[in-house]
Amino acid sequence: MVKKMECFLHGCDYNPDQWLGRPEILAQDIEYMKEAGINEVTLGIFSWACYEREDGVYTFDWMDKIMDSMYENGIHVILATPSAGKPPWLVKKYPEVMRVREDRVRLQYGDRENQCNSSEIFREKVTKMDELLAQRYGNHPALIMWHVSNELYGVCHCKKCQQNFRLWLQHKYKTIDNLNIQYNGAFWSHIYNDWSELESPSTIGEQSLHALALDYQRFYSDLSIDLVNVEKEAIKKYCKDIPVTTNMHNLNCGINYSELAKVLDVTCWDSYPKWHCGRNEESDWEPAVDESFHYDFCRSLKKKPFYLMESTPSNTNWSDACKLKRPGMHMLSSMQAVASGSDSVQYFQWRKSRGASEKFHGAVIGHSGTNDTRVFQDVCEVGAKLEEIKKIQGAMTYSKVAIIYDWDNLRALEEQRSLKNNGKDFEYIIFEYYEALLKNYVSVDIISQCDDFSSYELIVAPVLYLFKPDTKKRITSYIETGGNFVMSAYSGLVNENDLAYESFPPYDLHQVFGVCAEETDVLCGDEDNKITYGGRSYRATYFCDLLRNQGATVLAEFEQDFYRGKPAVTKQTYGSGTAYYVASRMQEDFNYQFLSDVIDTHGIRRVLNCNYIEDVMVKERKKDGKKYLFIMNFSTKQRSVMVNDKEHILHGYECSIVTLPE
Repeated sequence: MVKKMECFLHGCDYNPDQWLGRPEILAQDIEYMKEAGINEVTLGIFSWACYEREDGVYTFDWMDKIMDSMYENGIHVILATPSAGKPPWLVKKYPEVMRVREDRVRLQYGDRENQCNSSEIFREKVTKMDELLAQRYGNHPALIMWHVSNELYGVCHCKKCQQNFRLWLQHKYKTIDNLNIQYNGAFWSHIYNDWSELESPSTIGEQSLHALALDYQRFYSDLSIDLVNVEKEAIKKYCKDIPVTTNMHNLNCGINYSELAKVLDVTCWDSYPKWHCGRNEESDWEPAVDESFHYDFCRSLKKKPFYLMESTPSNTNWSDACKLKRPGMHMLSSMQAVASGSDSVQYFQWRKSRGASEKFHGAVIGHSGTNDTRVFQDVCEVGAKLEEIKKIQGAMTYSKVAIIYDWDNLRALEEQRSLKNNGKDFEYIIFEYYEALLKNYVSVDIISQCDDFSSYELIVAPVLYLFKPDTKKRITSYIETGGNFVMSAYSGLVNENDLAYESFPPYDLHQVFGVCAEETDVLCGDEDNKITYGGRSYRATYFCDLLRNQGATVLAEFEQDFYRGKPAVTKQTYGSGTAYYVASRMQEDFNYQFLSDVIDTHGIRRVLNCNYIEDVMVKERKKDGKKYLFIMNFSTKQRSVMVNDKEHILHGYECSIVTLPE
């Protein structure tokens, strides 16, 4: 499918259409790119107005020259479809292509990625553009990949979307009576008589029907993915052998990435962590963990290498504080992506724009137009490093541990009203367990509750509030056949339609886990409870399940309040496997120690067999009988790491790559 690459992609978003009147700049860019080791550029992401200045009048000769120039200079091209940025004439002639907000106000022209994905005229225009691009460039020797749209996000509430939503509901529920049952319509007299009575959630209308809100998010995710697939099919009509992708960028952008990945040939991620903005000036561990999660998530979608599509070589222009990367951080952050499974390091952008929203966003070449800068030197060093380690390109990551991060579950948790309605930290709870696994130096996949469990020796499922139809059966089977499963408080409360089970949580798993949650207490402000585990005292925070023990072994109990003495951490053998239950959000030290004990008890392999070294992250990739350990120090201080009795000294913001036999 893909043209065989023998090296990492080192590239950038390139916008030559902003410099078409400056041929000397275009020539200079080529020379600078070769000097920096740039072997790929992404073209045309926002080029619709240059391709089609007025309706039906197309101009491609400028792109012909850019494509040819790239090929002649040994630079590959990822060619984008320009659907994320509409030209003004399109909206003036067809105002219906713009989205309608939830308050039913239609947007005016401006910004980007704000089209109505139901709009038939928008789909028609995009399909025509994509077909022309595929016909013209599908066989160009520089082309290695197609990039559809850009950073998908958002929803529309127009009349056309309402009609499509009702059709989506009819397909799902079949009858209005079934929908009323699944929505618990008798509550507040929300019984619908006809599909036409249903409207999407709105601040001027329905805000309390959680199943409706969840379904509208699902519907619009499906609609957005369908538009991606429409673009993909338009390309594949004339260009079957070049892979198609889009750039994922935000876990809560309104798109179910697990479903989106099914229509993509490869997955890609845009990375913009907030380096150097934490409370600890000597450590960037926290943003490193966040970005590691995103990378592992993207890689896990297809269980194979992904591409880092965007990152900044210096700073962003949209953060609360737009910090520069300190010396060493550009190399370290680039190697973190590679360590996590990326086969590329790519930047937004090559050359800074002179005007508009992103004129001060970081770039390889700044407004001075020179290459005698710290940033350019940093990029040159990354290019040289990627060439040095090119044998690692294509190497795989194999994980025996997984953590469940499920899109439907998180969206349902956002809607539910319970516990702390002004501080819903459920996503952070999942990140805390992930961080504890990272600190235990195991490879981790990020999976949904619908993914295959069978290849994992340990699965961790924090706050799995929503169960899909076969979730409890799949968990039961996994544990019964030898798997080890950790579940946290506030799990198994509702079904896929956010309808509460007529059962104590976790639904229909009481025999498996040996416990059920009779109530859940919330802890206010700085309030906490305490447990003792392994001879140490730990804080229990946020919420606590009041468990009824039905045969589980109690590993720790709550020590305060009226539920003092009730189980806080339990263990139950079921079949050939083990089920663990943690009945509260615990302080981070507990998560690390508890999961360390679970990993050791069940003989799960670590990529580095040692206790956590402060600020040091370790990732592993394997290829051709060798394993490559990426040992990364995300602090300004020197760290020492032992690998096979050999000491490796890491200075501040440094990555060491160790090659070992498998």
